[in-house]
Amino acid sequence: MSMFNSMKRYWCLEILGASQKEFSWRRLRQKYKRSNRYAYLFWFRLAYVLHAEGGRFWKRRAKMLNERISRKYNVEIMLGATVGEGLWIAHPSGIVINAYARIGKNFKVWQGCTVGIKGGTGEKSIHIGDNVSLCVNSCVIGDVISISDNVVVGAMTLVNKDIPKPGTYVNKRVLERFGFSDVPLSGS
Repeated sequence: MSMFNSMKRYWCLEILGASQKEFSWRRLRQKYKRSNRYAYLFWFRLAYVLHAEGGRFWKRRAKMLNERISRKYNVEIMLGATVGEGLWIAHPSGIVINAYARIGKNFKVWQGCTVGIKGGTGEKSIHIGDNVSLCVNSCVIGDVISISDNVVVGAMTLVNKDIPKPGTYVNKRVLERFGFSDVPLSGS
């Protein structure tokens, strides 16, 4: 029964936008049918909880389900990744999150984003704090990277180093290309 309660909690927070007391199958179904974003979140959280809390039988089923929804919605969040509650996907298109990612609560991600590793040998760990947003076409690539809480990674920004403090981080070249060279930056 705890697996069901975990799924229900994720669905309440991420799809219904309400507390667990206000759970309604009818409203969940309406939101699920209305939007690909909510449909993906529904199936992803089902696979996520089955993989995290189930035995071998449920882990296999979760892997098959995750592969199916990855193909259908063009979003690949690997089941080894840890994603806190409050996941928000703007547009389910071209999003890839590696199994080494440890993501906190209230993570927001737009289309075309990647959270991945460079490869090779050695330690692999990507830690993303609470209340982090990855804007359109941004990438977090590296073997050991840490991003603190309350960070916004701007559009088309590559993050390959730690971000130790809150703020907005953008690529300087993107700003210069669009004529914003005089804007003060929180990061690089």
